[in-house]
Amino acid sequence: MSEDGERLFKKLSRVEAIADIKNRMLEKDRSLDSAAFEEVFDRATLQSLYELMRRGIFEDFYGVVSAGKESRIYYAKSKDGEERAVKIYLVNNTEFRKTRMIYVAGDHNFVRPGLNLRKFIDAWARREFRNLKAAFEAGVPVPKPIVVSANILVMAFLGIEGARYPLLRETKYTGEEYVETYQKVVENVAKLYRQAGLVHGDLSEFNIMAPDPQTVYFIDLSQAVPLTNPYAHILLMRDLRNVNRFFASMGVDIQDEESLFTELTGREPPSELTPI
Repeated sequence: MSEDGERLFKKLSRVEAIADIKNRMLEKDRSLDSAAFEEVFDRATLQSLYELMRRGIFEDFYGVVSAGKESRIYYAKSKDGEERAVKIYLVNNTEFRKTRMIYVAGDHNFVRPGLNLRKFIDAWARREFRNLKAAFEAGVPVPKPIVVSANILVMAFLGIEGARYPLLRETKYTGEEYVETYQKVVENVAKLYRQAGLVHGDLSEFNIMAPDPQTVYFIDLSQAVPLTNPYAHILLMRDLRNVNRFFASMGVDIQDEESLFTELTGREPPSELTPI
């Protein structure tokens, strides 16, 4: 085969592979029809998926784990059989940037790519990767980050054989067990703050996994902020308030968030939670 012929063959093979990825994703994710798929996954996203699969980061998709307005998470496996969570940020969410600026204030590592929404979303995916890496290396229980490419974040899967661990809001533990879980959550909020230098920023029963009363995982760290963020301590206070609200509803004798805040940070709590 000539050099030109070989290049054409590779190009056609790539086009066929990308089309195959699209068809497999549609087959695994029945919540998307073909028209909706075109709005959610543009060609650049499919190209990134192709490259990640070519590199062996994951081999195939086995279904959608969760779907929201901002992202979809798919269950996948690597060639070695390791379970992966593939988080794909949606590129058609025009409201995405408007609700994110408070979280990037003071974050000097965040690349501000001007008015291009796609570049902003790609930068946001990289931001979550950095936050996960900092938290994981500090010993905070979070999904281990594997790689980020454009708007795609690949992590270790938190669950067993495609079934994710339950969210805290989905658990049905005894009162004594919830006391243990509460202590674990507070312990890891402190570790995230002191060891990783981060505040989750959106912590609640919706983004804490609790496969058993003694084990918790923090998820969705894209909006986590460094302590240099001018709103970091307001966000921390809100996190503590959300955590306390849930566990109080489960009958736990909680520690008030003001004293928790002072215990964690060594400083007085913020006088108000504006502008949040």
